[in-house]
Amino acid sequence: MSRPSQRNPWFWVPSLYFSQGIPYVVVMLVSVIMYKRLGVSNTEIALYTSWLYLPWVIKPLWSPLVDTIRTKRFWTITMQLLVGAGLAGVALTIPGPEFLRYTLAFFWLLAFSSATHDIAADGFYMLGLSTHDQAWFVGIRSTFYRIAMITGQGLLIILAGYLESSTGLDPIELRVGAREAAPSMTQPDAALLDSILQRDDAVQLRLVADPPEVLIASQPVSRAIVDSVIARVREHNTSQGFYRADVAVSGTAEPDRPSLWSRFVSGPLERTLRRLLAEDATQDTRSDRAGNVGVARIFLTNDLGSADEVVVNLGREAGDKSIQIVEGSRLTFRPTNTRASAFVVFQLDPKLDRATDATFVGRSGNIPFAWSITFYVLAGFFVLAFLYHKIVLPFPVQDVAAVK
Repeated sequence: MSRPSQRNPWFWVPSLYFSQGIPYVVVMLVSVIMYKRLGVSNTEIALYTSWLYLPWVIKPLWSPLVDTIRTKRFWTITMQLLVGAGLAGVALTIPGPEFLRYTLAFFWLLAFSSATHDIAADGFYMLGLSTHDQAWFVGIRSTFYRIAMITGQGLLIILAGYLESSTGLDPIELRVGAREAAPSMTQPDAALLDSILQRDDAVQLRLVADPPEVLIASQPVSRAIVDSVIARVREHNTSQGFYRADVAVSGTAEPDRPSLWSRFVSGPLERTLRRLLAEDATQDTRSDRAGNVGVARIFLTNDLGSADEVVVNLGREAGDKSIQIVEGSRLTFRPTNTRASAFVVFQLDPKLDRATDATFVGRSGNIPFAWSITFYVLAGFFVLAFLYHKIVLPFPVQDVAAVK
């Protein structure tokens, strides 16, 4: 039976470019959100995910291989299968203890497979369509590529968030307000920090925020006071085990030695800038003032029991962005610390000069499970895309390998 050299472009152009956009948005944007929800530090996220863009930068280096070895059709459908395998690998390794190391490896596979898919799909588009159809469908392919971007940044995040919320405790809500007449805090209550909560087995396990409404004086205060409050809360949360240690790829505990760059370039430059800026700071008395802070505590009403841990992520739900969480945005409750309280510090913008409010919500759930299911769904989609395009993609006469 002869192979069809042409098919209706509506059967494969939209789906092909939708499949081209999904891996890019997953690697470049969704991975950042996922790692943040899993508790990876901002420094590590910026370092490792920034390198994932490299395959798209250097793809001209191996594009001649795609043009000369096998056909564009072969590379297109094969890369879709590899993308599905990479997504399944990410989903499989997320629940593991060394998820950062292994998920990064699979994200690299995704990045190289996606960059190769871009090369092959764009070449196949030129071979599979006539000159007239190429001009006609150029807007169609761009539209479906953008739809893929919206799907990755919107629907996938919504799916992961829904799965996360549906697997955890009921969310808690904290209302934070700035008022001129509110009292200023100098230190969190030491007795409250060190208190041990009594448990009642008859009470259902849930999260509690105390107080549910935090009022903060809108006037700026001394920076030393603010730093002292934040340091005291950080010390308490760390000592009680509410902060998970930053995930490290190397696993070494030796201190980093200063590099040649830091010793001879960045270090001297930093000292020079500090010296120059210090002169301006002495003339500006506002440099010693900072936005006022307020503290709330979060605790569980009962012991965890069979649950391993409960991770609580707090974020702004609505209200003024002049109110920020500066400490305690992610808290981990374990059987070892369920009788203690975790504390959250809210800070106002020092330029805030009016009464305002913001609402923060703390959600708990099985975050690895939620993201693992999300990536399994993506992997299943690409398996279906591989099978679909294996059937519907035409066999252009010009699509032949230069090397046989």
